Amino acid sequence: MPNKKEALMVQAVFALAKGCGTAEIADDAADWFYGEYFPWIDKVKQNGKTPHDVWDQHGKEFLEKFREIGHRAAQGGTVQKEALTRAARAVETESECPFCPIKP
Repeated sequence: MPNKKEALMVQAVFALAKGCGTAEIADDAADWFYGEYFPWIDKVKQNGKTPHDVWDQHGKEFLEKFREIGHRAAQGGTVQKEALTRAARAVETESECPFCPIKP
């Protein structure tokens, strides 16, 4: 049985894959996504909260961003690490979300 953090990561991966549509996700891209967002779930932000703390209130918004990342990354066919990284950074930069990984 997965713990809550693992269950949230499953939701994030599912949302990413949904955004990717039928595009395959390269292994290095999947590894990067996990390495980037699994620690993020419990990372305390400037407001003193983690994404895990506020998932009940903001989870749908987070999942929409993961879908958007997947959609953007899949534009070139198979989702490669570089395309996924670029898509994630673009969505994070454009977002007003204080929980984005690139924001302190």
